[in-house]
Amino acid sequence: MLLAFSSPPFYTTYVRLPEEDEPIPTPIYNDPRYHPFFDHALGAADGSHIVTAPPLDERSASRNRKGGISQNVFATCTLDTLLFTYVLSGIEGSATDSTVFQMARQADFRVPGDRYYLADAGYGFVDVLLVPYRGVRYHLAEWGRAGLKPVNKEELFNLRHAKLRNAIERIFGILKKRFPILRAGCEYDMKYQVRLPPALCALHNFIRIYDPSEIQDFQDVQGDPDRAPQTGELAEGPATRAERSRADSRRDYIAQTMWESYQGWLRQAEAGEDEQME
Repeated sequence: MLLAFSSPPFYTTYVRLPEEDEPIPTPIYNDPRYHPFFDHALGAADGSHIVTAPPLDERSASRNRKGGISQNVFATCTLDTLLFTYVLSGIEGSATDSTVFQMARQADFRVPGDRYYLADAGYGFVDVLLVPYRGVRYHLAEWGRAGLKPVNKEELFNLRHAKLRNAIERIFGILKKRFPILRAGCEYDMKYQVRLPPALCALHNFIRIYDPSEIQDFQDVQGDPDRAPQTGELAEGPATRAERSRADSRRDYIAQTMWESYQGWLRQAEAGEDEQME
């Protein structure tokens, strides 16, 4: 069954990259906090560590930043239906998220047209990813503890980006709660351990499509329990200076237009037309 779930036709039927004409995700289109600023987003992207048991001579390369033995899995997902749209597994746990992402780009990960995915700051500036500002409050837990409102365009951008991108952390959390073997590990041959994440991602999608109400069982899951924020910088890798400049300019444009809209809302709120817009 593992081979069947991780191979065509089952896998390619239920885990598929979106096309260029993919509609604007509902959570963006129906919310003035995100529309039209994030209209070109196809979904969210991130890496997650899956516990593995490689042969002794391979364990050093598989040791991750937390000291555990794992494979680093790169994936993308939808923002509304919480479906996986791409999965690359089998990379040693010592590899950074940005390294795994580059391996995906060199393999078969494709982003159509001028669309992009929301990703963590560790991925750096590339055309196909939109990342938050570094050195600025970002993760939702930080905002929750502070109880503050954004004071500039960078903070507002990071807050809204984090709320949307949280879909990828949540879907990994749901996957690991649904299939505990991903956190407990197994001692099958590595060629089978590598197939386990994509097979279970495809099975997750199958369940979500044919039993959408089942997601209610995972309402308490808000993030990936094994996620560690990355500090690597993809800009130091294959991305060209021109690509980094384009990605930086795109982010600044979105942040500025979003901030101007937010300031307009604040003025309306002061005039008595209050509405939640953070």
